[in-house]
Amino acid sequence: MLFIRTEGDPWQLMSAEQMQAHVQKGVNYIGGLMEKGILKSAQPLDMNGKMVSGAAGSLKDGPFNETKEVIAGYFHIVAKDLNEAIDIAKGNPIFEDGLEAKIEVRPIRIVEGIN
Repeated sequence: MLFIRTEGDPWQLMSAEQMQAHVQKGVNYIGGLMEKGILKSAQPLDMNGKMVSGAAGSLKDGPFNETKEVIAGYFHIVAKDLNEAIDIAKGNPIFEDGLEAKIEVRPIRIVEGIN
């Protein structure tokens, strides 16, 4: 799983032209992953949400920890190993447009009986 991490919503600072160019790069990136058969799903995440935590399941505003960094989206991919997943993440065009972003690359453990 590739988690896209940003500080808030960096796309709101882009002009309409910059956003259109960025979206086209994203479409091309996603299309390439689909052609290779390695993309299972990908979606941006809404910036609204709640954090459920603690024994009582208390709620906190926002999908945030005690930081401005949020998970802005995800890519569920198929890779032969962690190194291949890292290479796929490095190709994400989010790094081309001056957006402050990180991609967290995490293996998914398979547990029998789930899905």
